Amino acid sequence: MYLSNHQNMSLSQAPSGQPVAVEPSGDVPSVVIPQAMPEWIAIPGKLDRIAMNPNGILPYGGVIHPVDDRPVFRTDSNEPGTDSPGTTLVYGHNYISEDGAFVPFSALEFVAVGDTIELGLPGGVLRYTVEQTFTVPKEKLVERADIFQNVPNRLVLITCDTVDGANTYDNRVVIADLSM
Repeated sequence: MYLSNHQNMSLSQAPSGQPVAVEPSGDVPSVVIPQAMPEWIAIPGKLDRIAMNPNGILPYGGVIHPVDDRPVFRTDSNEPGTDSPGTTLVYGHNYISEDGAFVPFSALEFVAVGDTIELGLPGGVLRYTVEQTFTVPKEKLVERADIFQNVPNRLVLITCDTVDGANTYDNRVVIADLSM
């Protein structure tokens, strides 16, 4: 459900979990969406809404390997929400399947600075603006503290980098900030 600002009033969550209108006050977001595991992700014009793996994932031996083609939330990062105190990490595969289809995070190859990323949560939709896209050699990814730095309301998407479906032995990284 997407909640929009209506007549300069913002929305908040009542104890029942339902949104309620409240008067705006300073730097408070016009929509309050509580932190939660993301349910889906979309990049308008590049990636249609795709359900995320609901199980989440943790690194094993410093490596993340999603169990299927759906993007997955790294559960040791911050859950997204308008009140998120830190960075949310989402991983996904990038290759051409046996039937010739590109898996969802193949779209990251085409993401550019200024693009919008939508993340669906149980309480609403968060919109992020892409601030950076770059590649990092796979063996150097864990050394990049700037990628994993805890920054409030930041979203980082990571996948293997490919060119026309062929592995480049790099990771593609997309960094976006909440823009609601």
